[in-house]
Amino acid sequence: MRIGIDMRMAGTGEGIARYAKELVTHLAALDCENEYFLLISENPKSQIPISNQIPNPNFQSIRVKSKYYSWAEQTLFVWELMRLKLDLVHFTSFNAPVFYPGKFAVTIHDIIHHQYPGGKKSRVFHRLAYRFVIWASVKRAGRIIAVSQKTKEDIVNSFRVPRDKISLIYEGVSENFKRGAESAEIQTIKNKYNITKPYIFFVGVWRQYKNLPRLALAFDILKEKYEKDCQLVLAGKMDSFYPEIKKSVFAARNAKDIIATGYVSDDDLPGLYKGAKVFVIPSLIEGFGLIGVEAQAAGTAVAASDIPVLNEVLGKGALYFNPNDEHDMAEKIDAILSNDELAANLSASGQENSKKYDWETAAKKTLEIYRQII
Repeated sequence: MRIGIDMRMAGTGEGIARYAKELVTHLAALDCENEYFLLISENPKSQIPISNQIPNPNFQSIRVKSKYYSWAEQTLFVWELMRLKLDLVHFTSFNAPVFYPGKFAVTIHDIIHHQYPGGKKSRVFHRLAYRFVIWASVKRAGRIIAVSQKTKEDIVNSFRVPRDKISLIYEGVSENFKRGAESAEIQTIKNKYNITKPYIFFVGVWRQYKNLPRLALAFDILKEKYEKDCQLVLAGKMDSFYPEIKKSVFAARNAKDIIATGYVSDDDLPGLYKGAKVFVIPSLIEGFGLIGVEAQAAGTAVAASDIPVLNEVLGKGALYFNPNDEHDMAEKIDAILSNDELAANLSASGQENSKKYDWETAAKKTLEIYRQII
């Protein structure tokens, strides 16, 4: 088979980018029979061809001109795909070209934009375009891959597609998070980001549903009511479409102890997870919550929003709070900070839970989907 995999988001720091890279890396270790064409950005500065990092000659990188989430994606990209004469394309996000006539699988990570259109989908045209593209993708795909049971249910309820068309394939945890980091390495990373106190850690893009302004309010409560001398470290890109989030976060009374690192490389992330006293996920909605599983794998106690998908994925390895109540959020984070036994139990439960998720299993199940479609 000639299989194309859409990797245009690789290198962006988005969760979809990690998904695509890990999936391809593990497919390369499994499959020496089929030919793979990894579709990456034309701009050589934006991505190193991932095929250069894979010791499998059946994998080659193909640079394409069509940017993701663009008009060219719906026009030029169709021609770029057709000239490769592919038997199958795997679109690793919802944005499959509407007029692509070939067979394809699509991974739907979430339908967050249905509930939180935000700045990117604020215009009626953009919102309608998004809804039409995702609708066309799920209707026309040979198979749909959902990354959680919650996402699968959302797809069924929103698009009325048959359940047996959707395969649940959980994401995995990279080995570098399971290995953690040594104390000297952690201290070096803390110095790099000017972390001088015990810290609460968050990773993610700065968007509405990530609920960072309420986390900042909870941090004020921790500092003042619970008298915790700590820092809040927020890793991840600030999204220019959501300037109000930055404004709200740094309006906190204790903003001097809030550190915004910006994008953090995969080299630094394991140390930042490992060094944190608590990892917190305050999200109002998620598709999977991989960052929570990564924190669990690193042995960090996790405090998370009490929402269905995080209960599903994180299991008993997290202490849950009401994401709409900063007082409850602060109380649960303080419980971990103040109780070493609770923190140790959450760490052990989280590490055990994280063992359920591995990329090799995800790659095997995905390869089987390819075979079924063909």
